[in-house]
Amino acid sequence: MTPGGGSPRPRATFLCSNLASNSVGAVVRLARYLQPEFDVQIAGPCLWGEPNAMYRREFPFTVVDAPRIYRFPDFFAGVRKLADAATGDLLVVMKAFAPALPAALYAKRRRGARVAVYLDEWDGATPAAWTPRERLRRLARDWMHPCDDLWTPYWERSLKQADLVLGTTTFLAKKFGAVRYDLGADTTFFRPQPPDATAALKRDLGLDGARLLVFGGVARAHKGLETFAAAVASMPESDNWRLLVAGPHNECTDALVRDGAYRGRIHCTGAIPHPDMPKYLALADVLAVPLGTGLMASSQMPCKVYEAMAMEKPVLASAVSDVPAVLDGCGWTVPPGDSAAVAAALRGIAADPAAAARRTAAARARAVAEYDSTVAAARLRGLLRPLLAGG
Repeated sequence: MTPGGGSPRPRATFLCSNLASNSVGAVVRLARYLQPEFDVQIAGPCLWGEPNAMYRREFPFTVVDAPRIYRFPDFFAGVRKLADAATGDLLVVMKAFAPALPAALYAKRRRGARVAVYLDEWDGATPAAWTPRERLRRLARDWMHPCDDLWTPYWERSLKQADLVLGTTTFLAKKFGAVRYDLGADTTFFRPQPPDATAALKRDLGLDGARLLVFGGVARAHKGLETFAAAVASMPESDNWRLLVAGPHNECTDALVRDGAYRGRIHCTGAIPHPDMPKYLALADVLAVPLGTGLMASSQMPCKVYEAMAMEKPVLASAVSDVPAVLDGCGWTVPPGDSAAVAAALRGIAADPAAAARRTAAARARAVAEYDSTVAAARLRGLLRPLLAGG
């Protein structure tokens, strides 16, 4: 019993396979959704030094010391160690990955913990695209690495042992029998910013006077950012369009910045602490939510869509997965890989500011009503609460 005489709060542990990975952002958000009703822990190994730089101050992570958990036979001891560190009666696993999913299922067998799995994309799409020769080569090279893509299909087959699977898209719901769930966004955090502060930041970045297409987040090859970069490069210099990547430098951003085909119109800020992200999104004349054409992209619903809608800025996205339905009547979508369509959309948005303003107002209104964090949090608690009640 609690000191006040009521029932003790249920305990939930979010298990992440690598606290240094970019998926930690979604884990932190989901953890906060449960905090009004649950005592919440986020636990996992940290394979690249420290927890993700963008989120390490956002939550008191439980870092499990298992530096060789990525390799057999150390993996087995590491899984047990991770399961022991997870104190929750409910274990919420981020992605069908090792070591988090096997650790959760081990805890379920050993002490009866309930297990939910959150899927935000089909990670098995990567090995599914391999040729037979490629598969054999990866098997010979990486069979001893259980956290490698090679093993993802095996871990996905174990999803049937979980008590609940949540998926962010219709694709995932159909493929894994998942319950469709929208992550949403905090619309009081992601909101229009003071114009003076935005103008000052734009000057500080040396982009005063430019029209900015802004992508907020981590650039990855399957996201189709190159299509949006090519569209910006194709625009007349007099239009002064620039693509700003508000996120960390990596191989993808470095290649874009160096590539002469983009004529020096690509800029990257470097890693931005999560609390500062709305300031950078507010720089946008248009917010970009690109996706590619591959199997993985077809399974995704970027949470950046909800954040962009809440910023009350024009949202231009690739027409992939559930994105067109979410942006219907309040955003712009273009076929993936079609840079000419992106350029045409940018011209159209710039040519009719009044029409753009009507859509952006509708986007924020929909974000507040349907995708706000309070809505998403209440739904998540409603989905998970029955697991601990035996439902």
